[in-house]
Amino acid sequence: MLRKVLSTVIIALASITLTFAQNGQGTLKGNVIDKETGEPLPFVNVVLESNGTQMAGGVTDFDGKYTIKPIPPGSYTVKARFVGCQPLQINGLVISADKITFQDLKMASTAIEMAEFEIIEYTVPLISKDNTASGGTITRDDINKMPGRSATSIAQTVGGVYSKDDGSGDINMRGGRSDANYYYIDGIKVRGGSSLPQSSIEQVTVITGGIPAQYGDVTGGIISITTRGVSKDVFGSLEYITSGFKMGDKMVGLDAYGYNLLEYSLSGPIIFKKDTAGNKTEPLVGFFLAGNFTNIVDENPSGIGVWYIKEDKLAEINENPLRYATSGPGTFQEAEFLRLTDLEKVKQRKTQQNKALSFKEN
Repeated sequence: MLRKVLSTVIIALASITLTFAQNGQGTLKGNVIDKETGEPLPFVNVVLESNGTQMAGGVTDFDGKYTIKPIPPGSYTVKARFVGCQPLQINGLVISADKITFQDLKMASTAIEMAEFEIIEYTVPLISKDNTASGGTITRDDINKMPGRSATSIAQTVGGVYSKDDGSGDINMRGGRSDANYYYIDGIKVRGGSSLPQSSIEQVTVITGGIPAQYGDVTGGIISITTRGVSKDVFGSLEYITSGFKMGDKMVGLDAYGYNLLEYSLSGPIIFKKDTAGNKTEPLVGFFLAGNFTNIVDENPSGIGVWYIKEDKLAEINENPLRYATSGPGTFQEAEFLRLTDLEKVKQRKTQQNKALSFKEN
């Protein structure tokens, strides 16, 4: 039977530079020391930026230690400034949900005040000091390289997650049923599906064991999804994926499945913070919109074709659905006397109106 799946998901997110504590937030800790002597540096300003917008910050204590929280999960740029030292910048630092990320900063002292940053690319450590739970975290850079587009398909790449082969999308963790798993989006528990456009997903964290206390008693696992934040610059994307589409009763494309996906995203600032001269400095409020439209022509196409009754024969049967018996009383259905010449073979299923015979009542 021809089936069409139409789903439209629209996400509208407004972000303010102030961050409120909630489930799904991360923490950044570390020490700031002198690169040459190893001495701790107090009162160093450490800030986190995302898409050019400052998201959080902190100052080191007398022992050169700093703690910044809460931080929405995602990828950040860490900047450290201190008088008498060259500014330091680390790109691509990953903050995971409900975890502490440790990052020490080594700053080089200089007699001349330098405006250029010493830039270091962040590398994910092999062993996490705060890894008390089993599972994994998939960032946006990894998500863009994966064939799956949904959060569920992304979670299936983590060890310990089992997925059925029937294409239903149900997953099992720790031997529990699919309804034993909890889904969180930006720290808020959701029920039902988690159909989010791929362009709106910043990070997916899967917890299969050692569930943190804030999630309660979970018999399965946790899938925590973090959506993307806003940017100080306006940006957007438009993506279209197709394997075929239907023109009349014929399929044009790679297959008879007819998968079509249209996805978009748009982000930018709304309200800026201004200085004393009235110039815009940094965004205070921004927006992020993402949505997708999915259409599947035939979820279960036939590999050998489908037989249909011809249009003229169907009209004839609808006009005279019964045939009188040649001997004795009684009638027969006219459709029982179909011949092979009354049928036609097509590669693609036709519309619902032409898929079955319809009979009139006498």
